[in-house]
Amino acid sequence: MKKSYFFPFFFLSVLIQGTGCVCMTHKEFCARNEEIKTLRLDLQFKEKTISELLDRLSQKDQEIGKLTDELRSAEKTIQDIKGDIEKLREVDMQVEEKKKEVDTGREEKIPESLQGIAGGTGSVTTTDGLTDPL
Repeated sequence: MKKSYFFPFFFLSVLIQGTGCVCMTHKEFCARNEEIKTLRLDLQFKEKTISELLDRLSQKDQEIGKLTDELRSAEKTIQDIKGDIEKLREVDMQVEEKKKEVDTGREEKIPESLQGIAGGTGSVTTTDGLTDPL
């Protein structure tokens, strides 16, 4: 009789252990599922962040392009202004040379009788040959 009770108890104990293993595997499976969900959410967040960063990078690249165009335009304007300044310097030098020529020409055209006045002698020679004090 002992043997007849032994087999059902043995079978029952194996069945309980098997069920325990299945429950443990199910718990592990649920834990893994939660971990996968968490990883999936993290991945979606990172994808969104990367997408936003790429959009900002694209905007910054466009701004850099615009600023580069403006810089090139400003450099061209500066070169044009430098050229204009050089032209104005040349014109100014020519005007100064003309003034010197005019001043030199005036000095040559002043009669010698008037140069005495300019020299500070204090008398003027008239056509009669007489000198009049000033």
